[in-house]
Amino acid sequence: MATGVNRPHKLMLCLAFWAAAMAFFSLGARAATGAPVGVLVAREIAPYITMVTALEVALGRQPVQRFFLDEQGRPFSLEAGQRRLNNPQDFSAVVAVGPESLTYLSSSPNHPPLIYAMVLNPPLSSGKESLCGLSLNLPIAGQLQGLRAKLPGLKHLGVLFDPANNQLWFDQAQVVADQLGLLLQPVVARRAAELLQLSGDLDQLDALLFIPDKTVISQAVIQYVIKQAAIRGVPVIGYNQFFLDSGAALAFVIDYAEIGRQVAAEVQSLLSGQSCAGELPPAYELRINQPIWQALGLPQGGGGQP
Repeated sequence: MATGVNRPHKLMLCLAFWAAAMAFFSLGARAATGAPVGVLVAREIAPYITMVTALEVALGRQPVQRFFLDEQGRPFSLEAGQRRLNNPQDFSAVVAVGPESLTYLSSSPNHPPLIYAMVLNPPLSSGKESLCGLSLNLPIAGQLQGLRAKLPGLKHLGVLFDPANNQLWFDQAQVVADQLGLLLQPVVARRAAELLQLSGDLDQLDALLFIPDKTVISQAVIQYVIKQAAIRGVPVIGYNQFFLDSGAALAFVIDYAEIGRQVAAEVQSLLSGQSCAGELPPAYELRINQPIWQALGLPQGGGGQP
């Protein structure tokens, strides 16, 4: 009697195992048979293309199909034929490059496994789906520790930001700064009509840190602040090569090609049946602008050549 009762239960277990096995081998089959990885690029700009090119090289024999968003926010490709990004049978996985691409792909009700790249402050999930990939968010602790290593005498560090955009970042950074013995001082940027208002005393700072903030994106504003800081002997720290070219003493420079290789590793991991790792930080380095460094009389032991 006991055997008769357990037989349906065993049958259900076998069916469940069979279904799980078929799902796993289906994913493996798509990768093994060369189903391409679809890549949706938000804009055709140098950082995105550098990243995607490195991704394609790192994926080796795994075919890749590029798509771009047109002016109406719709994907197009001259080589995709009948393939569609939201058809899970056409692609083994899809990569969203840029925030607009992530918005498009994650909002689609039916898409292949998704990984994002080159997205600042990406959402943790989209509906019931957890998102994973490579963000553009530099680890706060890594930034402050890097600055302390380059500037051993650093005590008062100004941070230029708009509280409407980055108050949470500043609050989180204060916790890390306290542990490192740094005093963070806000240099607040706010827009009033067409004017940008800055409040903060540059004379009291040992260095001034720019962080990505949509209120402070004008090249003219950035160059003006760098000049005003230089007049006061205050080194500026930026977050890309433009800041170094504009006279910043230091900059956190993201390695776009390395991000492509990181994304390729995530794609390969996903196709092998492993779960995604959530949000990962981008590869970057802290570069010194040697002429500005020397002109400001900063310690020569602070770092090497860019």
